[in-house]
Amino acid sequence: MKIGIIGIGAVGGYIGAMLCKSKENVYVIGKGEAVNLIKENGFNLSSEAVGSFVTFPTLVTDDANEAGIMDIVFVCVKGYSLKAAAKVISPMVDDHTLVVPIINGVSGGSKLYSYLGKGKIAEAVMYISSKIKADGAIKHTSKNTKIVISSNKNRPIHKRYLEKVYNVLTKADIICEVRKDAEAAAWNKYVFNCAFNVTDSYYDVKVKGILEDRMKFETFCNVVKECEEVGRAKGIDLHKDIYENSINILKKLSKKSISSMHRDVALGKKFELELFCGDLCRMGKDVGIPTPYTQKAYEKLKVLQAM
Repeated sequence: MKIGIIGIGAVGGYIGAMLCKSKENVYVIGKGEAVNLIKENGFNLSSEAVGSFVTFPTLVTDDANEAGIMDIVFVCVKGYSLKAAAKVISPMVDDHTLVVPIINGVSGGSKLYSYLGKGKIAEAVMYISSKIKADGAIKHTSKNTKIVISSNKNRPIHKRYLEKVYNVLTKADIICEVRKDAEAAAWNKYVFNCAFNVTDSYYDVKVKGILEDRMKFETFCNVVKECEEVGRAKGIDLHKDIYENSINILKKLSKKSISSMHRDVALGKKFELELFCGDLCRMGKDVGIPTPYTQKAYEKLKVLQAM
C-alpha cells in the first residue's frame, strides 16, 4: 500500500513517523529545505506516549509526479494552504485514492473536494497535542491521540475504504474511529478552538489573561455561543453541553497556553484568520445568526494579516 502525506509539520510529521514505524510505504511531499532535512535525518519523534525514535519515509520529494498514484493521502496543512495542497497532490490521486484531510475547522473534506474534484474524500478530525521542534523533529505530548473519520453524506464512500484507513492507523498505534458523521465531531472541537483562537489572538493574551479578566472571559463565552448557535442552525448534532464543556476545557489548560493562531500572529507568520473568524461569520450570515464578537475580532485581525 502507498500512503502519501502533504504537510509535514507537527501533525503530518507525527502521522508520518508512526506510519513509517509500522513499516508502511510512506511518500512525503514537502518543499524547500524541509525535503532535504527529512531525506537526511528522517522523522525524529519524541513522544510521551510511544517513546522516541527515528524513521525514514520511502520517498521524500517536492514533486508529486515522482511519487505516483497513492492508495491513501493524508492532507495535513493549514487551512489557507488547502487549495494549493490540492493542486500539488493532484498527480497522486485517482478514483480509488482515499484522501483524508486533517485540518482545523469544519467541512474540510467538502472544501478539499471543491479544489481537487476527484478521489474519495473523507471528512476527518484529529485530536492531538504536538509541536514541531525543527523540520522532521516532532514533540508529541498527548496520550489520547485519535482520528475520527467518516464519509460525507453528499459523497458516500464504501465502508471498505474507511476500513482500509482504520486498519492502517490501528496497525500504526494511532486510535481511529469510523463514525457516521465526523462533521459533528469536527464541530464539537471547532466550538472551543474558534472561541480560544479568536479571543486569545484578539486580546493578545494567553489562557491566564482570558480567565482573569471578566471582559475577555465574557468575549470567549460569547464566541462559544455564536459558534454553537451557528452549528445548531446548520443542523449539526452538537453535544448538548457544548457551552459548559468549552469553558471547562479552557479552565483545564495551563495558564501559559497560547492558541495556534495567536502563536502565528506573535511570530509575524500567516495565520488561520479565515478558518477561525471569516468562515464563522460567513456561515452565520448564511443561516441568519449574528456573530458580532467574532466579526469585531475579524476586522481587527485582518489588519495584522495584511501586514
